[in-house]
Amino acid sequence: MRGTFRPEGDIATPELSPGEAHVWIVRLDALHGHAEAAADILDEAERARARNFRFDRDRLLYRLGRATLRRLLSAYLGIEPADVPLRTGLHGKPELGAPFDTPPLHFNVSHSGDLALYAVTRDGPVGIDVEQMRPIPDLQGVAELVLSPLERTTFSSLDTGRRQAFFHEAWARKEAYLKALGDGLMRPPTSIEFGALLGEPGEAIRDREDEAASRRWRVTAWQPEPGYWAALAAPAFTESIALFESVE
Repeated sequence: MRGTFRPEGDIATPELSPGEAHVWIVRLDALHGHAEAAADILDEAERARARNFRFDRDRLLYRLGRATLRRLLSAYLGIEPADVPLRTGLHGKPELGAPFDTPPLHFNVSHSGDLALYAVTRDGPVGIDVEQMRPIPDLQGVAELVLSPLERTTFSSLDTGRRQAFFHEAWARKEAYLKALGDGLMRPPTSIEFGALLGEPGEAIRDREDEAASRRWRVTAWQPEPGYWAALAAPAFTESIALFESVE
């Protein structure tokens, strides 16, 4: 299912049922006109963090991204955006604080370039990642730090033009999966392998630390816009993903 929403005013969220994940796709560059309103709903810790960014653009994107997160979560929780209790969990993963941590509404956030993605579900921990495809110096060397041995073999068999897309899809998958686990990048991404990257049918996950990963998790990758790869990692019983895109 796909839908749209506007970056100003109230957000009408559809019902979020068990077995479903909502993914909100937002172009942060389209929100620049809402910067002042965004700053008004941040808490003091968020304002302090924004002030620590060296560049104005990074400061602005942080404020807009965080305000959008508050607006989205407030629509699911039925409270004002400024009242959403956000806290930082293990390894820096943002999460809801009391009284909304039980029963939990799970969410995750990622942004790259001017694109931000927000995932929300009631099923359990979730991870999302978006990667803007950009030239990477020494792509072969970086791939050796990220891809499993079999993934590297597939990567090396591709022509130069296709290697970049393969790498960014792989990176998005691994980042989303590790974020769902709550590990961030505390574990080496080479320890995780995705059958879809090897041309296998289905969405097999091979994790050296979890032989049952494919039974526990579902990882889905797609291109939300040309030049980007995104991936969502959610509990295996999450059967459907609804996409919503911001419009002016």
